[in-house]
Amino acid sequence: MHRPGPRGGGTVRLRVLAGAELGSVRLSLGEADYRTAGQAHLAGLPVRVRGRLESRGGFRRLTGVEEIEPLEVEEAERDRLMKALQERTGA
Repeated sequence: MHRPGPRGGGTVRLRVLAGAELGSVRLSLGEADYRTAGQAHLAGLPVRVRGRLESRGGFRRLTGVEEIEPLEVEEAERDRLMKALQERTGA
């Protein structure tokens, strides 16, 4: 997560768990969506994002973000997602 100041929008990089065959994607978000992403990150919740996937210079970006929504998941599902993520990233 990065933004130039304490307020306003910013850029986030999300690890992709489902919906696309790639490891991560970058998004530029407005202030409210950036705050939502930050709160989900602090709570350890995955988010659902809708937008248009683009590729520029080898980087994947999601543009035209229409929605970013934290997803409530049961602890067992959260553990499964974290294990799958660790396996994909080799951590």
